Amino acid sequence: MENITQVEVIENMLKIGNYIKMFRVNFNGQRLYLQEKPFQYYSGLTGALSAATFKGDQDSKRLTSWRNSMIDSFGQKNTDNYVDMTADFGTLLHMALVTIKEKGGIKWDEERSMAYNYFMEAYIKKGIEPDHKTIKKIIYEYQKHVASLLQFIYERVQEIYAIETPAKCESLKIATPIDLFCSCRQTEKGAFKNTTINLKTSSQISQHQMEQACFEMAMWNETYGNAECTAIMRTKDWTEGKTPTFDYKYLSRDEAMMQFNYSFKRVELCLNSGASYYPNPVSKSFQGETKLGQQPVITSKTLEQEWIENSMLSSLED
Repeated sequence: MENITQVEVIENMLKIGNYIKMFRVNFNGQRLYLQEKPFQYYSGLTGALSAATFKGDQDSKRLTSWRNSMIDSFGQKNTDNYVDMTADFGTLLHMALVTIKEKGGIKWDEERSMAYNYFMEAYIKKGIEPDHKTIKKIIYEYQKHVASLLQFIYERVQEIYAIETPAKCESLKIATPIDLFCSCRQTEKGAFKNTTINLKTSSQISQHQMEQACFEMAMWNETYGNAECTAIMRTKDWTEGKTPTFDYKYLSRDEAMMQFNYSFKRVELCLNSGASYYPNPVSKSFQGETKLGQQPVITSKTLEQEWIENSMLSSLED
Protein backbone atom coordinates (compact mmCIF):
# COMPACT_ATOMS: atom_id res chain seq x y z
CA MET A 1 0.00 0.00 0.00
CA GLU A 2 2.83 2.34 -0.95
CA ASN A 3 0.50 5.10 -2.20
CA ILE A 4 -1.92 4.95 0.73
CA THR A 5 -0.49 6.61 3.82
CA GLN A 6 -1.57 8.00 7.21
CA VAL A 7 -4.35 5.47 7.71
CA GLU A 8 -6.60 6.37 10.66
CA VAL A 9 -9.66 4.52 11.94
CA ILE A 10 -12.61 6.88 12.36
CA GLU A 11 -15.35 5.54 14.62
CA ASN A 12 -17.22 6.48 17.76
CA MET A 13 -14.49 6.80 20.38
CA LEU A 14 -16.94 5.62 23.06
CA LYS A 15 -17.23 2.21 21.31
CA ILE A 16 -20.99 2.15 21.92
CA GLY A 17 -24.09 2.45 19.73
CA ASN A 18 -24.79 1.49 16.15
CA TYR A 19 -22.43 3.79 14.27
CA ILE A 20 -20.36 3.19 11.15
CA LYS A 21 -16.59 2.87 10.91
CA MET A 22 -14.52 4.53 8.19
CA PHE A 23 -10.84 5.03 7.42
CA ARG A 24 -9.21 8.40 6.81
CA VAL A 25 -6.25 8.09 4.42
CA ASN A 26 -3.92 10.01 2.16
CA PHE A 27 -3.88 8.71 -1.42
CA ASN A 28 -1.46 10.44 -3.78
CA GLY A 29 -1.71 13.60 -1.69
CA GLN A 30 -5.52 13.52 -1.48
CA ARG A 31 -7.26 13.28 1.91
CA LEU A 32 -10.05 10.72 1.57
CA TYR A 33 -12.44 8.70 3.71
CA LEU A 34 -12.93 5.01 2.92
CA GLN A 35 -15.81 2.68 3.64
CA GLU A 36 -14.84 -1.01 3.36
CA LYS A 37 -18.13 -2.87 2.81
CA PRO A 38 -19.26 -2.04 0.22
CA PHE A 39 -16.08 -0.26 -0.81
CA GLN A 40 -16.58 3.45 -1.36
CA TYR A 41 -14.47 6.53 -0.97
CA TYR A 42 -15.45 10.06 -0.02
CA SER A 43 -13.86 13.49 -0.06
CA GLY A 44 -13.53 15.39 3.19
CA LEU A 45 -16.13 18.02 4.02
CA THR A 46 -13.61 20.75 4.86
CA GLY A 47 -11.81 20.29 1.53
CA ALA A 48 -15.08 20.40 -0.41
CA LEU A 49 -16.24 23.54 1.38
CA SER A 50 -12.85 25.15 0.90
CA ALA A 51 -13.01 24.46 -2.84
CA ALA A 52 -16.41 26.15 -2.98
CA THR A 53 -15.58 29.16 -0.79
CA PHE A 54 -14.25 32.57 -1.75
CA LYS A 55 -10.75 32.81 -0.28
CA GLY A 56 -10.51 36.58 0.21
CA ASP A 57 -12.32 36.49 3.54
CA GLN A 58 -11.42 38.48 6.63
CA ASP A 59 -10.88 35.35 8.75
CA SER A 60 -7.75 34.49 6.75
CA LYS A 61 -6.44 38.03 7.09
CA ARG A 62 -7.02 37.95 10.85
CA LEU A 63 -5.13 34.65 11.06
CA THR A 64 -2.19 36.17 9.17
CA SER A 65 -2.17 39.18 11.49
CA TRP A 66 -2.27 36.93 14.55
CA ARG A 67 0.63 34.83 13.29
CA ASN A 68 2.68 37.93 12.52
CA SER A 69 2.11 39.21 16.04
CA MET A 70 3.20 35.81 17.40
CA ILE A 71 6.42 36.03 15.37
CA ASP A 72 7.11 39.47 16.81
CA SER A 73 6.68 38.09 20.33
CA PHE A 74 8.30 34.64 20.14
CA GLY A 75 10.33 34.53 16.94
CA GLN A 76 9.66 32.55 13.72
CA LYS A 77 10.86 29.12 14.90
CA ASN A 78 8.94 29.07 18.18
CA THR A 79 5.83 30.43 16.44
CA ASP A 80 5.94 27.66 13.82
CA ASN A 81 6.32 25.03 16.55
CA TYR A 82 3.54 26.59 18.61
CA VAL A 83 1.10 26.72 15.69
CA ASP A 84 1.93 23.14 14.64
CA MET A 85 1.30 21.80 18.14
CA THR A 86 -1.89 23.74 18.89
CA ALA A 87 -3.34 22.26 15.68
CA ASP A 88 -3.45 19.00 17.65
CA PHE A 89 -5.69 20.44 20.37
CA GLY A 90 -8.77 19.02 18.62
CA THR A 91 -7.55 15.42 18.83
CA LEU A 92 -6.63 15.83 22.49
CA LEU A 93 -9.98 17.44 23.32
CA HIS A 94 -11.77 14.41 21.85
CA MET A 95 -9.70 12.18 24.13
CA ALA A 96 -10.53 14.43 27.08
CA LEU A 97 -14.23 14.11 26.20
CA VAL A 98 -13.97 10.33 26.47
CA THR A 99 -12.34 10.68 29.90
CA ILE A 100 -15.06 13.10 31.07
CA LYS A 101 -17.80 10.76 29.83
CA GLU A 102 -16.31 7.64 31.41
CA LYS A 103 -14.88 9.08 34.65
CA GLY A 104 -16.98 12.17 35.26
CA GLY A 105 -13.99 14.50 35.51
CA ILE A 106 -10.31 15.13 34.79
CA LYS A 107 -7.27 14.28 36.91
CA TRP A 108 -4.89 17.06 35.92
CA ASP A 109 -1.67 15.17 36.63
CA GLU A 110 -2.78 12.34 34.33
CA GLU A 111 -3.98 14.81 31.68
CA ARG A 112 -0.70 16.74 31.82
CA SER A 113 1.34 13.55 31.45
CA MET A 114 -0.79 12.35 28.54
CA ALA A 115 -0.56 15.73 26.80
CA TYR A 116 3.21 15.90 27.32
CA ASN A 117 3.72 12.47 25.73
CA TYR A 118 1.37 13.39 22.88
CA PHE A 119 3.13 16.66 22.05
CA MET A 120 6.59 15.11 22.37
CA GLU A 121 5.56 12.43 19.88
CA ALA A 122 4.08 15.10 17.59
CA TYR A 123 7.38 17.00 17.61
CA ILE A 124 9.29 13.84 16.73
CA LYS A 125 6.87 12.83 13.94
CA LYS A 126 7.14 16.27 12.37
CA GLY A 127 10.92 16.24 12.58
CA ILE A 128 10.97 19.18 14.98
CA GLU A 129 13.49 19.28 17.80
CA PRO A 130 11.48 19.16 21.08
CA ASP A 131 11.34 22.52 22.84
CA HIS A 132 10.37 21.71 26.44
CA LYS A 133 9.66 25.34 27.33
CA THR A 134 7.24 25.68 24.42
CA ILE A 135 5.65 22.30 25.19
CA LYS A 136 5.05 23.35 28.80
CA LYS A 137 3.26 26.50 27.64
CA ILE A 138 1.19 24.56 25.11
CA ILE A 139 0.15 21.98 27.73
CA TYR A 140 -0.96 24.70 30.16
CA GLU A 141 -3.01 26.40 27.43
CA TYR A 142 -4.46 23.04 26.39
CA GLN A 143 -5.53 22.31 29.99
CA LYS A 144 -7.34 25.65 30.11
CA HIS A 145 -9.28 24.52 27.04
CA VAL A 146 -10.12 21.24 28.82
CA ALA A 147 -11.39 23.23 31.83
CA SER A 148 -13.57 25.23 29.43
CA LEU A 149 -14.88 21.95 28.00
CA LEU A 150 -15.59 20.62 31.51
CA GLN A 151 -17.66 23.70 32.30
CA PHE A 152 -19.68 23.32 29.10
CA ILE A 153 -20.45 19.67 29.85
CA TYR A 154 -21.45 20.58 33.42
CA GLU A 155 -23.73 23.46 32.42
CA ARG A 156 -25.30 22.22 29.19
CA VAL A 157 -24.92 18.50 28.48
CA GLN A 158 -27.33 15.80 29.64
CA GLU A 159 -25.88 12.79 27.80
CA ILE A 160 -22.98 12.13 25.40
CA TYR A 161 -23.74 9.55 22.70
CA ALA A 162 -20.86 9.72 20.23
CA ILE A 163 -17.44 11.34 19.84
CA GLU A 164 -15.47 11.69 16.56
CA THR A 165 -18.05 9.64 14.64
CA PRO A 166 -18.19 9.53 10.81
CA ALA A 167 -21.18 10.81 8.86
CA LYS A 168 -21.60 11.09 5.10
CA CYS A 169 -23.49 12.70 2.24
CA GLU A 170 -23.95 10.07 -0.46
CA SER A 171 -25.06 12.38 -3.28
CA LEU A 172 -21.91 14.52 -2.95
CA LYS A 173 -19.68 11.62 -1.87
CA ILE A 174 -18.45 13.64 1.13
CA ALA A 175 -17.69 12.35 4.63
CA THR A 176 -16.55 13.89 7.89
CA PRO A 177 -16.18 12.95 11.55
CA ILE A 178 -18.67 14.66 13.89
CA ASP A 179 -16.84 15.87 16.99
CA LEU A 180 -19.72 15.39 19.41
CA PHE A 181 -23.32 14.16 19.31
CA CYS A 182 -25.14 14.70 22.57
CA SER A 183 -28.29 15.81 24.33
CA CYS A 184 -27.68 19.37 25.49
CA ARG A 185 -29.21 22.76 26.22
CA GLN A 186 -28.85 25.41 23.53
CA THR A 187 -29.28 28.14 26.14
CA GLU A 188 -28.62 28.20 29.89
CA LYS A 189 -32.19 27.18 30.80
CA GLY A 190 -33.33 25.70 27.49
CA ALA A 191 -34.67 22.21 26.79
CA PHE A 192 -32.31 19.34 26.10
CA LYS A 193 -32.10 18.54 22.39
CA ASN A 194 -30.02 16.07 20.37
CA THR A 195 -27.26 18.16 18.82
CA THR A 196 -24.26 17.77 16.54
CA ILE A 197 -21.43 19.92 17.90
CA ASN A 198 -18.23 21.01 16.23
CA LEU A 199 -15.53 21.75 18.82
CA LYS A 200 -13.26 24.69 18.06
CA THR A 201 -10.28 26.29 19.78
CA SER A 202 -10.08 29.19 17.34
CA SER A 203 -10.16 32.86 18.34
CA GLN A 204 -13.79 33.26 17.29
CA ILE A 205 -16.76 31.51 15.68
CA SER A 206 -17.01 32.45 12.00
CA GLN A 207 -19.80 32.21 9.45
CA HIS A 208 -17.77 29.65 7.49
CA GLN A 209 -17.61 27.44 10.60
CA MET A 210 -21.38 27.69 11.05
CA GLU A 211 -21.81 26.65 7.42
CA GLN A 212 -19.72 23.56 8.19
CA ALA A 213 -21.87 22.86 11.26
CA CYS A 214 -25.02 22.98 9.09
CA PHE A 215 -23.48 20.44 6.70
CA GLU A 216 -22.53 18.23 9.63
CA MET A 217 -26.08 18.12 11.01
CA ALA A 218 -27.52 17.30 7.56
CA MET A 219 -24.92 14.56 7.06
CA TRP A 220 -25.57 13.14 10.54
CA ASN A 221 -29.30 12.98 9.87
CA GLU A 222 -28.74 11.32 6.50
CA THR A 223 -26.49 8.71 8.13
CA TYR A 224 -28.22 8.19 11.48
CA GLY A 225 -31.09 10.67 11.98
CA ASN A 226 -32.28 12.31 15.21
CA ALA A 227 -30.28 15.58 15.34
CA GLU A 228 -32.51 18.52 16.25
CA CYS A 229 -29.85 21.25 16.36
CA THR A 230 -26.29 21.92 15.29
CA ALA A 231 -23.72 24.08 17.02
CA ILE A 232 -20.16 25.34 17.39
CA MET A 233 -18.72 25.14 20.90
CA ARG A 234 -15.53 27.17 21.26
CA THR A 235 -13.31 26.40 24.21
CA LYS A 236 -11.23 29.41 25.13
CA ASP A 237 -8.85 31.08 27.50
CA TRP A 238 -10.44 32.50 30.65
CA THR A 239 -9.43 34.61 33.62
CA GLU A 240 -7.66 32.51 36.21
CA GLY A 241 -9.43 32.40 39.58
CA LYS A 242 -12.83 32.67 37.90
CA THR A 243 -15.23 30.09 36.46
CA PRO A 244 -14.01 28.78 33.05
CA THR A 245 -16.00 30.12 30.13
CA PHE A 246 -16.87 29.03 26.59
CA ASP A 247 -18.63 30.33 23.48
CA TYR A 248 -21.62 28.51 22.02
CA LYS A 249 -23.54 29.31 18.86
CA TYR A 250 -26.34 27.08 17.56
CA LEU A 251 -28.98 26.76 14.87
CA SER A 252 -32.26 24.86 14.94
CA ARG A 253 -32.79 22.08 12.43
CA ASP A 254 -34.95 24.31 10.18
CA GLU A 255 -32.41 27.15 10.25
CA ALA A 256 -29.54 24.78 9.61
CA MET A 257 -31.28 23.00 6.73
CA MET A 258 -32.03 26.32 5.03
CA GLN A 259 -28.33 27.18 5.15
CA PHE A 260 -27.36 23.64 4.10
CA ASN A 261 -29.59 23.77 1.01
CA TYR A 262 -27.88 26.94 -0.21
CA SER A 263 -24.42 25.56 0.53
CA PHE A 264 -25.22 22.19 -1.06
CA LYS A 265 -25.90 23.82 -4.43
CA ARG A 266 -22.64 25.75 -4.32
CA VAL A 267 -20.56 22.72 -3.34
CA GLU A 268 -22.28 20.57 -5.98
CA LEU A 269 -21.10 22.99 -8.67
CA CYS A 270 -17.50 22.74 -7.44
CA LEU A 271 -17.12 18.96 -7.36
CA ASN A 272 -14.61 18.96 -10.20
CA SER A 273 -12.11 20.89 -8.11
CA GLY A 274 -8.99 18.95 -7.12
CA ALA A 275 -9.67 19.87 -3.49
CA SER A 276 -13.13 18.37 -3.63
CA TYR A 277 -14.30 14.96 -4.88
CA TYR A 278 -11.47 12.98 -6.45
CA PRO A 279 -12.93 11.04 -9.43
CA ASN A 280 -11.55 7.59 -10.17
CA PRO A 281 -8.36 7.87 -8.10
CA VAL A 282 -5.49 5.76 -9.44
CA SER A 283 -1.79 5.49 -8.77
CA LYS A 284 0.71 4.90 -11.59
CA SER A 285 4.26 3.54 -11.39
CA PHE A 286 7.05 2.44 -13.71
CA GLN A 287 7.86 -1.29 -13.48
CA GLY A 288 10.86 -3.51 -14.12
CA GLU A 289 13.81 -2.36 -16.22
CA THR A 290 13.71 -0.40 -19.45
CA LYS A 291 16.65 -0.59 -21.85
CA LEU A 292 17.54 1.86 -24.59
CA GLY A 293 14.87 1.89 -27.28
CA GLN A 294 12.30 -0.01 -25.19
CA GLN A 295 8.85 1.19 -24.18
CA PRO A 296 8.57 1.69 -20.40
CA VAL A 297 6.03 -0.48 -18.62
CA ILE A 298 3.64 1.63 -16.55
CA THR A 299 1.02 0.02 -14.33
CA SER A 300 -2.03 1.59 -12.73
CA LYS A 301 -3.83 0.64 -9.53
CA THR A 302 -7.13 1.99 -8.35
CA LEU A 303 -7.61 3.04 -4.77
CA GLU A 304 -9.83 -0.02 -4.21
CA GLN A 305 -7.24 -2.42 -5.68
CA GLU A 306 -4.50 -1.03 -3.49
CA TRP A 307 -6.69 -1.13 -0.38
CA ILE A 308 -7.75 -4.74 -1.01
CA GLU A 309 -4.15 -5.84 -1.65
CA ASN A 310 -3.08 -4.27 1.61
CA SER A 311 -5.98 -5.91 3.48
CA MET A 312 -5.00 -9.33 2.10
CA LEU A 313 -1.36 -8.74 3.04
CA SER A 314 -2.37 -7.73 6.57
CA SER A 315 -4.46 -10.92 6.88
CA LEU A 316 -1.49 -13.07 5.84
CA GLU A 317 0.79 -11.32 8.34
CA ASP A 318 -1.74 -11.92 11.14
